[in-house]
Amino acid sequence: MPLPAWVERVGNLAHGMKRRREDDARTRWSRDRLEAFQRERLSRLVAWASERSPFYRELYGGPVRGPVELSSLPVVTKNAMMGAFDRFVTAPELRLADLERSIEHLHGDELFAGRYRIMTSSGSSGRKAIYVYDRDAWRDGIVPALLRSSRMMGLAPRLPRPRVLGVSAPDGKHMTFRGSLSLDVGAFAALRVPASTPLPELCARAEAHQPEYLFGYPSVVAMLAEEQRAGRLRIAPRVVVTSSEVCTPAMKDAIREAWGVRPFDMLGLTETGITAMDCAHHTGLHVFEDLALLEVVDDEGRAVPPGTHGAKVLVTNLYNLVQPIIRFEVSDLIAIDDAPCPCGMTLRRIVALDGRSDDVLELPGPAGPVRIHPIHLRSALASDRRVLQYQIVQQANALDVQVVLAGDAGAADEIAVQLSKQLRERGAEVRVRVRAVAEIPREAGAGKLKLVKRLA
Repeated sequence: MPLPAWVERVGNLAHGMKRRREDDARTRWSRDRLEAFQRERLSRLVAWASERSPFYRELYGGPVRGPVELSSLPVVTKNAMMGAFDRFVTAPELRLADLERSIEHLHGDELFAGRYRIMTSSGSSGRKAIYVYDRDAWRDGIVPALLRSSRMMGLAPRLPRPRVLGVSAPDGKHMTFRGSLSLDVGAFAALRVPASTPLPELCARAEAHQPEYLFGYPSVVAMLAEEQRAGRLRIAPRVVVTSSEVCTPAMKDAIREAWGVRPFDMLGLTETGITAMDCAHHTGLHVFEDLALLEVVDDEGRAVPPGTHGAKVLVTNLYNLVQPIIRFEVSDLIAIDDAPCPCGMTLRRIVALDGRSDDVLELPGPAGPVRIHPIHLRSALASDRRVLQYQIVQQANALDVQVVLAGDAGAADEIAVQLSKQLRERGAEVRVRVRAVAEIPREAGAGKLKLVKRLA
């Protein structure tokens, strides 16, 4: 590693460690104190954006100063941001064409123009997007979130060095890879393997490394758990963390049976970095509300009651002043509860994380089109212990379902019957075909497994 990069990583880590006491205290502030902090950060963000970003200045009708009511601000979409990118950012030297050329050659933790980290979303829910963090935003937002989540799962430097295996995105274009790499100063024996690695090779590398901490997409970790249960893999992680995809009940069961541990779940967004994390009580993912605001809303953009599923989430990043993310529409389907957690943190918790709104299917029915929420698809697929992975492909008048099964491939017919029954009970009439496969191809780029695809 070049010396300047190592020095910056050490500096970021030292800065984060110095602020640990303050950071931990914020997770236990009273709601009144936390909300006052949020209002102050939001007002600073909106004032900066409306002054420095031509996009926001026009959107807000001029500079905005003084206290701001979040719900009064207009919603911003990914398409709007990307369509006006050069006017959206607050640093005039950032130009979309330059960033897109640069990101094609990005592999590690390189900085654009010596100052900016640039990443792309996976594009699994539509148009790909570019996200930019300067050094201040990375140090003051991304690093504290990484260190907080590490403390919550019990990962800390020691001797001998903890062995860590991460199975996710392949390179620094993606937040899941970039975040951990930017803090790698050799404190952990870390191995990063792309999620697209063939399973036999992945097992061989995992067994050679013998990780104590296993991180990865739940679809990959569940496959490793099945290999462990079948005797084709022999590792003994004492902490397992999943992120970036829905971790279904069946996946959690497979992980517990394979290694005797309950997995932590983590929500990471390229827009905000690590945004929520399980605590040791596993009562939901604590939202890092001092760093980001999440508003769960219905189709009309109205806030839903606590504990209720919404149609989408509006995300506000409180620390990134270079690319202001303010009431930014994200398609995750979640429910947030504000009831207390036994761990003592006062941060609200995500108590349901059910995929993305583009996973909602619109299917034909006798009374007209019917919208089917992903949770109803999972009741026949992810809750079946024989199903390790699945992908639904919507054709014109049929659903083609691929499943990776643990055991008899003849179960595909039973699953088709059960899924058809679930859909009929909700008013949908569509032909269902289920096929057992050895492997489901992953999306290009980050290597995630998209649960629902549509063919034109």
